[in-house]
Amino acid sequence: MPKQPSLPDHLRPELSIVFVGINPGRRSAAVGHHYAGHSNRFWKLIYDANLVPEPLSYRDDRRLPECGLGLTNLVSRTTASMARLTPQDYATGRLVLMEKILRYRPRVVALLGMTLYPILFPLEPNQSGRKPGLQPATLYDSNIVLLPNPSGRNASYPYHSMLEAFRTLTPWARSGLKSHP
Repeated sequence: MPKQPSLPDHLRPELSIVFVGINPGRRSAAVGHHYAGHSNRFWKLIYDANLVPEPLSYRDDRRLPECGLGLTNLVSRTTASMARLTPQDYATGRLVLMEKILRYRPRVVALLGMTLYPILFPLEPNQSGRKPGLQPATLYDSNIVLLPNPSGRNASYPYHSMLEAFRTLTPWARSGLKSHP
């Protein structure tokens, strides 16, 4: 099977929030845009949580920095599921992510997937009881907010629960975004 290209980051200095996914799925890699899976709820969630001023789709991922938001992944390698990632993928990805956070210094690092926290903070106690929301740890002065993975495969989180978690980011979103019903 030919190697699929990794997705480009959408990062720049002074972002309010950087969303960190686990790794690109096959559809996202194939179309060249983040969160492009048919059942992925990321784009609806960021609009409904009032983090962007208008509905966006995966085709608009390059526009997120205009809203003070960024996108990256812990692991750049495309897989059908995270089950195919190796400990080496995670170790390498952790170092690369730390460099990105140090370079760009966002106000918040939003981890998209409950499994990301123990990968980034393996020595912290009480990993099994971790809940979505603001976490006690920081990365280079960036707050950490843990969110459920918006993938449609994550059926354990209904939409309203995900939206509640995404709304914890609203205080950090750039001011000036207009509210919507």
